[in-house]
Amino acid sequence: MAPPPDYTFMEKVKYTFSSPRNFHRAITLDSATSKFINEDLVPSPPEKRTWTALSYLAYWWSEAWNITTWSLGSSLIALGLSVGNALLVILFANILSALVIVANGFAASRYHIGYPVLARATFGMYGHYFFVLIRAILGIIWGGVQLYFEGQFISLMLRCIFPSWARLTNTIPESQGITLQVLIGFVIAFIVTIPFMLIHTTKIHHLFSVKSFVMPLAGLGVVLWATKANGGVSAGVLSTPVDKSNVAIYAWNIIAQFNSVMGSNSALIVTVPDLARYSRRPRDQVFGQLLGLPMAIVCAAFGVITTAAVQNMWGEAFWNPYDLFNGILDHTYTSKSRAGVFFASLVFAFATLGTSIACNIVPFAADITCMLPKYVNIVRGQFLCLIVAFAITPWHILTSAPTFLNFLGGYSIFQGSVVSIMLVDYFFIRRGNLDISALYDGSSKSKYFFTMGVNWRSIVAFIVGFVIPLPGFIGSFGTVTVSTAATRIFFLGWELSFLAGGVAYWILCLVFKVPGQEDCHRPFGEMVHDDWILPDGESSMGSEAAAVHPQRQVHGEYEDYEKNVEGVRVNVI
Repeated sequence: MAPPPDYTFMEKVKYTFSSPRNFHRAITLDSATSKFINEDLVPSPPEKRTWTALSYLAYWWSEAWNITTWSLGSSLIALGLSVGNALLVILFANILSALVIVANGFAASRYHIGYPVLARATFGMYGHYFFVLIRAILGIIWGGVQLYFEGQFISLMLRCIFPSWARLTNTIPESQGITLQVLIGFVIAFIVTIPFMLIHTTKIHHLFSVKSFVMPLAGLGVVLWATKANGGVSAGVLSTPVDKSNVAIYAWNIIAQFNSVMGSNSALIVTVPDLARYSRRPRDQVFGQLLGLPMAIVCAAFGVITTAAVQNMWGEAFWNPYDLFNGILDHTYTSKSRAGVFFASLVFAFATLGTSIACNIVPFAADITCMLPKYVNIVRGQFLCLIVAFAITPWHILTSAPTFLNFLGGYSIFQGSVVSIMLVDYFFIRRGNLDISALYDGSSKSKYFFTMGVNWRSIVAFIVGFVIPLPGFIGSFGTVTVSTAATRIFFLGWELSFLAGGVAYWILCLVFKVPGQEDCHRPFGEMVHDDWILPDGESSMGSEAAAVHPQRQVHGEYEDYEKNVEGVRVNVI
């Protein structure tokens, strides 16, 4: 058991480290009564459903303002597209992403459970661990990369304050891929991020509300400065002459860029249940998410216009905001430019922090909570993600492993089928009906146990999904020559993976019925529950049933707040 609650902080520390046994007791969560349950894995109670439609709108609008979106138009314009056509490609890709995101958040918003628990219904009580693990690994890697980007902006802020910052002697060997200035910024970024790890996902939406306001203002300030200094937009200077006589090649290149936008959104598409579970009402996540992401077009447009204006002035295209701000200081190190770059860097650092929390830290925390529910909850998982992300020295990934980065760029072919399989399972196989009790039942009698804890149908469908674009993915590394057809199939990697995986799973479930498929005969969403109440020790979950609502626990006993309840109280939303 944990230290007594009336202990002071220092008394708790002394108790925790007084013996290995007490240390183990202190880190063990009281709510973890099995390997499938703790307070952050059970359905979110009403008091934790804090995200409104405006919260989701602010979140997606704020997430649109990041380094990737700002520089997204570069590859499109390099293909010879006009600025308008490049932005249209981004717009339509984001619209498609928003539609899939809303669909993937539907089950979570109605049952108030996150991705790791939802995955149990599709992949099995043990099979889901693989899909949770691969998402957690990505969260660590990209969390470190985003922390490195945040450190770069902090280094820029220090350069604005101290004129001698750029001349600081770099004592780090060039082979390490980082300068002393950026390393200091990286360490400061780590320290600054620590307090945000104390904020649970139920309250983190306030951060995105602030970001949704300050980041567009900073972006507007940058684009207004660029156009004023240049005397206009001059966007045409970015166009690259491209031979468009071969329509097929030109069209497939555009398709590839559309797919790259989908790939950059793929992590968000998979992650959304961990946010949608906290929606106050199911429809809140629909309207907020459907409108927010397509508005990313504004950030992309600002990036294109700013880069075009700067290239017209200085003859160099700065697509990355960090390089742009350094370029401004290189060309004009005045008090006015230093002040402008300082505040812009401050806002971009804050925006990068928000992106890392939403896309990397929160998903990792949910995943590690699922894998180690006895010791880790969301807040502890966030701290663990930050520490490991700091320890992996992400600049080595960015500077010394281009092949690995290429792998991460094409990783979306593995994520597309995961999403489609879960959507088919929920909407078509189970018709919106999930058995919450069974999602926490690890016995072989559970309808989600399948075969040895694994739903082999979903595994086969997952393989079918990524195998189709896999040859082209391998060919993208440049070490193996593949056919033009394979390359073009890879250009449709996310879309093909999504369609093939979903269709394969649907066919397999028609031929080989899954346990619980009888739920499809119920009206859609009939089994949706508002406040899950399971009888203490009487359900099919046995002793695990009482833990579904750990917040009801009082002095080790559960309140008899719903007497004579048989089964689960149903309240259809």
